[in-house]
Amino acid sequence: MSCDVFSATALGLCASLLGFPVAVDGDTLKLNGTAVRLYGIDAEELTELGGFRAKDGLSAIFRNTTYVKCHLTGQTSYNRQIAVCHTDRGQDIGMLMVRDGYALDCARYSGGRYREFEPFNIRNTLTQKPYCKKDRR
Repeated sequence: MSCDVFSATALGLCASLLGFPVAVDGDTLKLNGTAVRLYGIDAEELTELGGFRAKDGLSAIFRNTTYVKCHLTGQTSYNRQIAVCHTDRGQDIGMLMVRDGYALDCARYSGGRYREFEPFNIRNTLTQKPYCKKDRR
């Protein structure tokens, strides 16, 4: 099953998780033992140049929050639940990662939701994964 992350979650049709997370890498976290992939963003892998910087950025967000709530999309990727996650203050964690220069918008999945938050020229620093191209053929 899959649900529209932007409308169904508002109606309570998708499951959600609540708790204190641990950063796995720049776009993956563990919440209550569940691996969660942040929806719509593309962070460097730990094996890539900015990978540990991205993980540290995600960890810093978690240090400034008392809990995280993740709205599951109903989809999975590499045994991770895909979700839009928010801090206890309602801030979209994917947006924060993009805004702070730790990740890029992944248009194929986000529809460009986070692109406006990318810092100027960040695409000269971070490498976009091929799977994020909107018109992948």
